Amino acid sequence: MMDIIFPVAAFAAAFLGVRRSLGLGFVVVFATGYFNGIIRANFLGVFTTFMFDAALLGLYLGTAIGHPALAREMWAGRAGRFCLFLIGWPAVLSLVPVNDLLVQFVALRATVFFLPVMLIATRMSSADLGLMARGLAVLNLCALVGGVYVYQNGVAALYPENAVTQIIYNSKDVGGFEYHRVPSTFLSAHAYGGAMLLSLPLVLAWLFGTGVDRPDRVLAAAGAVAAAAGILMCAARQPAVTFALGTMVAWTCARFHPTFGVAATAVVAAGLIVADSDERLQRAATVEDTEVISERVRGSANDSLLELLAEHPLGAGMGTSVGTSIPYFLAERAPVAIGLENEYCRILIDQGWVGLVAWIAFLGWLLCRPSPARLRSRWGLAVVLMYALVFTTWATAFIGTGMLASVPGSVLLLTQMGILIRVREVRSGQSPQQIAERP
Repeated sequence: MMDIIFPVAAFAAAFLGVRRSLGLGFVVVFATGYFNGIIRANFLGVFTTFMFDAALLGLYLGTAIGHPALAREMWAGRAGRFCLFLIGWPAVLSLVPVNDLLVQFVALRATVFFLPVMLIATRMSSADLGLMARGLAVLNLCALVGGVYVYQNGVAALYPENAVTQIIYNSKDVGGFEYHRVPSTFLSAHAYGGAMLLSLPLVLAWLFGTGVDRPDRVLAAAGAVAAAAGILMCAARQPAVTFALGTMVAWTCARFHPTFGVAATAVVAAGLIVADSDERLQRAATVEDTEVISERVRGSANDSLLELLAEHPLGAGMGTSVGTSIPYFLAERAPVAIGLENEYCRILIDQGWVGLVAWIAFLGWLLCRPSPARLRSRWGLAVVLMYALVFTTWATAFIGTGMLASVPGSVLLLTQMGILIRVREVRSGQSPQQIAERP
């Protein structure tokens, strides 16, 4: 029963933290996500499976009790109405007894339970963003320590082989299939690389922003270096590719600002030089193999999506889609998976065309018009980078699945979507000013 300590502690820390400030509450949730993998692997049990969910529950209840005015306001406006529908529709579908009810409720985790994070993030102040930037920098350094340890000593040094570490032990495809990918303190290399990538907007904005003290700049620089090292070291291709594409989108949003272009080129060049020093850091280079990429695309996005839409217009039941994260203790109750390695297909199979159209409409509303670049303001760089990463992540979501179920990457992504919503609302005058210093 020792494993119950972890979700209780995560809930209490997030609940107390968010009552003090939204930023502190988010840092606690991020920290829980950063160490979620290594704790779950070494303290296998039902309670640790939901440790991250317990931290989110503490964040939600703490916000509702400690900041009731903000909690009421965040549901107002178009974003709140979108979110209500994106939560309500799958919640109704989960009550239809198509699959085992426990499996259907677990499927709501990525579909429903994480979404309020996006609305809470719309209420954060500039001070909250600064606290989050410092927290992410420290967490990135902790993850780097774990990553280097695994890199040097192997995954068995931190991860016993069991039901939740199968993906780690199955990912032995680095350096001529001699080494495993590096998960650091996460449950997969993709989760490690994705978290490092999604931490960069706030950390880099804190590094280059105005009015930041020298110690904070040093911390931010260390956190950014740790993130870049993690993207290389994890040996997962997707974070590296998303970084490259997101950099191009960000430069476009910055109207090809020369300083931004030079900085991005320098970062990419430095990464290539470091990667060239060790074969284990070069797995991302396999994206040059067009045959591998074309096979992956054909397997994730093809005419089968239209066939699935015709066959399951209202979905096939919550928890049925490929990519649904089902806990090991419910594996025997899970239905036969249907679909493709495609996040849009996952939404389609779970929620039918109604849910898919709702998500596409929401993303179109949020991303159809990038926010004006204000690189010289404290959070201007963060907004540009957030838009680039959110846009690139959703634009490439047809290749692969699990984007909304990754811990803590999904919450980092939704947090940035919430900040982009706030920028959109403030600049269009849709809601009262709540940010002490606008991004």
